[in-house]
Amino acid sequence: GDGGNWTDWTTSMNEILKMDFDYAIPGHGPMVTKAQVAAIRDKFVAIQQRVRTLTREKKTQDEISATLMSEFHWAPANNIPGMIQELR
Repeated sequence: GDGGNWTDWTTSMNEILKMDFDYAIPGHGPMVTKAQVAAIRDKFVAIQQRVRTLTREKKTQDEISATLMSEFHWAPANNIPGMIQELR
């Protein structure tokens, strides 16, 4: 598959956070606490909002990538076209 989409990812994270757990073992990376899962979700929600704003400002893919790296220390790799399409 294509790895899903941003809207479904946020919905899934919200559902996970309703569960009773202390630690989660993600598919990638180290074990995290429930508070860390919430922080990751919050960061990705902020990234979504920023991409929407930048898209509405007619920023280029390169400008959006540079902003995400600068503001969130997050390199979206090849995800920018799909993000822009979904988060308009």
